[in-house]
Amino acid sequence: MSHDEQRSRDYPVKEDMPWQRLEWRIQRVGYALLVLIVIAGACGVFSKGFLSDQQVSSSDGRMQVDYERFGRLDSNMDMNLHLHQLKGDYYQITMSGEQLDALQIQTLQPQPDEAWSDAHTLILRWLRRTGQQDATIWLSAQPQNYGRFTFTLQLDDSSQVKLTSLVYP
Repeated sequence: MSHDEQRSRDYPVKEDMPWQRLEWRIQRVGYALLVLIVIAGACGVFSKGFLSDQQVSSSDGRMQVDYERFGRLDSNMDMNLHLHQLKGDYYQITMSGEQLDALQIQTLQPQPDEAWSDAHTLILRWLRRTGQQDATIWLSAQPQNYGRFTFTLQLDDSSQVKLTSLVYP
Protein backbone atom coordinates (compact mmCIF):
# COMPACT_ATOMS: atom_id res chain seq x y z
CA MET A 1 0.00 0.00 0.00
CA SER A 2 1.52 3.31 -1.09
CA HIS A 3 0.94 6.52 0.89
CA ASP A 4 1.10 9.98 -0.61
CA GLU A 5 3.47 11.94 1.66
CA GLN A 6 1.71 15.24 0.95
CA ARG A 7 -1.75 14.07 2.09
CA SER A 8 -3.17 14.43 5.57
CA ARG A 9 -3.47 11.15 7.48
CA ASP A 10 -4.53 9.63 10.79
CA TYR A 11 -2.25 6.58 10.90
CA PRO A 12 0.40 6.07 12.33
CA VAL A 13 0.33 9.72 13.53
CA LYS A 14 -2.40 12.24 12.92
CA GLU A 15 -1.05 14.87 10.49
CA ASP A 16 -2.67 17.88 8.88
CA MET A 17 -0.39 18.49 5.89
CA PRO A 18 -1.59 22.04 4.99
CA TRP A 19 -0.69 23.13 8.53
CA GLN A 20 2.58 21.19 8.35
CA ARG A 21 3.55 22.96 5.10
CA LEU A 22 2.69 26.33 6.71
CA GLU A 23 4.94 25.46 9.66
CA TRP A 24 7.79 24.54 7.28
CA ARG A 25 7.43 27.89 5.48
CA ILE A 26 7.47 29.78 8.78
CA GLN A 27 10.64 27.88 9.79
CA ARG A 28 12.37 28.78 6.51
CA VAL A 29 11.43 32.46 6.93
CA GLY A 30 12.71 32.33 10.53
CA TYR A 31 16.03 30.82 9.44
CA ALA A 32 16.40 33.47 6.75
CA LEU A 33 15.70 36.26 9.28
CA LEU A 34 18.26 34.83 11.71
CA VAL A 35 20.90 34.69 8.97
CA LEU A 36 20.09 38.29 7.96
CA ILE A 37 20.38 39.46 11.59
CA VAL A 38 23.80 37.77 11.94
CA ILE A 39 25.03 39.29 8.67
CA ALA A 40 23.71 42.75 9.65
CA GLY A 41 25.48 42.48 13.01
CA ALA A 42 28.74 41.47 11.36
CA CYS A 43 28.47 44.44 8.99
CA GLY A 44 27.96 46.94 11.81
CA VAL A 45 24.23 47.62 12.02
CA PHE A 46 24.29 47.02 15.78
CA SER A 47 27.70 48.52 16.60
CA LYS A 48 31.19 48.62 15.11
CA GLY A 49 31.53 47.79 11.42
CA PHE A 50 31.59 49.34 7.98
CA LEU A 51 27.84 50.13 7.99
CA SER A 52 28.30 51.99 11.28
CA ASP A 53 31.27 54.08 10.14
CA GLN A 54 30.19 57.56 9.06
CA GLN A 55 32.12 60.59 7.86
CA VAL A 56 30.80 64.17 7.77
CA SER A 57 32.51 67.41 6.79
CA SER A 58 31.73 71.03 7.46
CA SER A 59 30.57 73.08 4.48
CA ASP A 60 33.84 75.04 4.41
CA GLY A 61 35.98 71.87 4.62
CA ARG A 62 37.83 72.93 7.77
CA MET A 63 36.47 70.07 9.88
CA GLN A 64 35.93 66.41 9.03
CA VAL A 65 34.55 63.96 11.61
CA ASP A 66 34.71 60.16 11.48
CA TYR A 67 32.27 58.59 13.95
CA GLU A 68 30.02 55.58 14.60
CA ARG A 69 26.35 55.82 13.64
CA PHE A 70 25.40 52.78 15.73
CA GLY A 71 26.52 51.99 19.24
CA ARG A 72 25.73 49.92 22.29
CA LEU A 73 24.89 51.06 25.78
CA ASP A 74 28.03 51.14 28.00
CA SER A 75 30.29 50.42 25.01
CA ASN A 76 32.88 52.86 23.68
CA MET A 77 32.09 54.84 20.55
CA ASP A 78 35.09 56.37 18.78
CA MET A 79 35.26 59.73 17.03
CA ASN A 80 38.12 61.31 15.07
CA LEU A 81 38.11 65.03 14.31
CA HIS A 82 40.37 66.23 11.49
CA LEU A 83 40.85 70.01 11.62
CA HIS A 84 42.30 72.07 8.76
CA GLN A 85 43.28 75.69 8.10
CA LEU A 86 43.80 76.52 11.77
CA LYS A 87 44.36 80.19 12.54
CA GLY A 88 44.73 82.39 15.59
CA ASP A 89 46.49 81.65 18.88
CA TYR A 90 44.22 78.71 19.74
CA TYR A 91 41.56 76.48 18.25
CA GLN A 92 38.52 75.23 20.06
CA ILE A 93 35.87 72.55 19.62
CA THR A 94 32.39 73.11 21.01
CA MET A 95 30.22 70.01 21.51
CA SER A 96 26.56 70.67 22.15
CA GLY A 97 23.43 68.59 22.40
CA GLU A 98 20.68 67.61 24.81
CA GLN A 99 22.15 64.11 25.26
CA LEU A 100 25.66 65.35 26.09
CA ASP A 101 24.98 64.64 29.77
CA ALA A 102 24.41 60.96 28.86
CA LEU A 103 27.93 60.58 27.42
CA GLN A 104 30.95 59.71 29.50
CA ILE A 105 34.22 60.66 27.80
CA GLN A 106 36.69 57.79 28.16
CA THR A 107 39.68 59.15 26.22
CA LEU A 108 40.54 62.47 24.63
CA GLN A 109 43.85 62.93 22.82
CA PRO A 110 45.56 65.30 22.77
CA GLN A 111 44.43 66.66 26.10
CA PRO A 112 43.02 70.21 25.77
CA ASP A 113 44.81 73.13 27.38
CA GLU A 114 41.46 74.38 28.66
CA ALA A 115 38.04 72.76 29.04
CA TRP A 116 34.76 73.95 30.48
CA SER A 117 31.07 73.21 30.20
CA ASP A 118 27.86 75.16 30.15
CA ALA A 119 24.25 73.85 29.85
CA HIS A 120 24.52 70.88 27.42
CA THR A 121 27.75 72.29 25.95
CA LEU A 122 31.37 71.18 26.32
CA ILE A 123 34.13 73.51 25.12
CA LEU A 124 37.66 72.22 24.53
CA ARG A 125 40.51 74.59 23.68
CA TRP A 126 44.07 73.90 22.49
CA LEU A 127 46.91 76.35 21.96
CA ARG A 128 48.05 76.41 18.35
CA ARG A 129 51.74 75.80 17.77
CA THR A 130 53.59 78.23 15.50
CA GLY A 131 52.89 77.27 11.91
CA GLN A 132 50.38 74.58 12.83
CA GLN A 133 47.71 74.35 10.12
CA ASP A 134 46.11 70.96 10.87
CA ALA A 135 45.21 68.89 13.91
CA THR A 136 43.57 65.57 14.69
CA ILE A 137 41.63 64.90 17.88
CA TRP A 138 40.75 61.38 19.02
CA LEU A 139 37.75 61.04 21.33
CA SER A 140 36.15 57.94 22.78
CA ALA A 141 32.85 58.23 24.65
CA GLN A 142 30.58 55.74 26.37
CA PRO A 143 26.81 56.33 26.19
CA GLN A 144 25.01 55.94 29.51
CA ASN A 145 21.51 55.86 27.95
CA TYR A 146 20.08 54.30 24.82
CA GLY A 147 18.20 56.07 22.06
CA ARG A 148 18.97 58.59 19.37
CA PHE A 149 21.86 60.95 20.11
CA THR A 150 22.21 64.17 18.13
CA PHE A 151 25.21 66.47 18.60
CA THR A 152 26.65 69.54 17.00
CA LEU A 153 30.41 70.01 16.77
CA GLN A 154 31.81 73.42 15.97
CA LEU A 155 35.38 74.46 15.21
CA ASP A 156 36.11 77.95 16.53
CA ASP A 157 33.06 80.06 15.66
CA SER A 158 32.57 78.97 12.07
CA SER A 159 32.85 75.36 10.89
CA GLN A 160 30.02 73.15 12.09
CA VAL A 161 28.83 69.56 11.65
CA LYS A 162 25.84 67.67 13.02
CA LEU A 163 26.18 64.04 14.15
CA THR A 164 23.44 61.52 14.80
CA SER A 165 24.00 58.13 16.44
CA LEU A 166 21.61 55.39 17.46
CA VAL A 167 22.52 53.66 20.72
CA TYR A 168 21.01 50.23 21.34
CA PRO A 169 20.33 48.86 24.85
